[in-house]
Amino acid sequence: MQLGLIKALYTDQLTKVYNYGEAENLFYITLQWLEKKSKTAVILGQDTLLVDTYQLVLEELLLGKPIQYLTHEAPFYGLSLYVDERVLIPRPETEQLVHWIIHDNPEFNGSVMDIGTGSGCIPVALAKHWPEAILSGCDISADALVVAEKNANDQEVDVTFIQKDILSQELDDYDIIISNPPYIGKSEMHDMHQNVLNNEPHLALFVSDSDPLIFYKRILQLAKQQKTTCYFETSELYRDELDLWLDTENLDYIWQLDFQKKNRMLKVRF
Repeated sequence: MQLGLIKALYTDQLTKVYNYGEAENLFYITLQWLEKKSKTAVILGQDTLLVDTYQLVLEELLLGKPIQYLTHEAPFYGLSLYVDERVLIPRPETEQLVHWIIHDNPEFNGSVMDIGTGSGCIPVALAKHWPEAILSGCDISADALVVAEKNANDQEVDVTFIQKDILSQELDDYDIIISNPPYIGKSEMHDMHQNVLNNEPHLALFVSDSDPLIFYKRILQLAKQQKTTCYFETSELYRDELDLWLDTENLDYIWQLDFQKKNRMLKVRF
């Protein structure tokens, strides 16, 4: 069967779930994954012998499974990282956070801890740019740390990963602390895309509505003792609440907008 017909099938079916551009992109990601071919192969009218495989992938996509969990690949800051259902899929906003950190500290050789490291995407990416730095990541999930270790090994970088519950355990001293902690209130679940709710780990996403800032408060409490600079990813929904708390604590902070012009990145200096 011609690849063009497979593409037509994908876009016809997937536009029931995604917009056309997203559906088309999912086909091209599948094409690259299964056959290491690009759009040119479709334009040239090439055939495929993997019709059944394409159909199986399409069925998974129609169920809302993220393509990254099928290919086990996620691009992040110039790297191709391994991901599966044990970790969140790295987002472009987190790449922007990494870019901000590197821009602030172009030649860094101190110590760094990424709290709630998940796939390890942040310290692994930083290790590529800071070969002299001492990089670490922690997570409450032992399963997530297996993925993080794999990414560090695959990318041939030196990152130390440890299991830790940051809400109940202490932290060694670090020069920089980074965190993209759970910050989505459970009451916001109904606003989220089903493919996220049904596939990505809730432990890394959701926090109690009773205190959605609990991770930020705890991490900044630890950082204050160490006089550490902190970088966070957060939700624009908590900007006012965070500002009020940060001002009450007399903390020095600055916000930076993400790609969508939302207040999603926060730096706190001690």
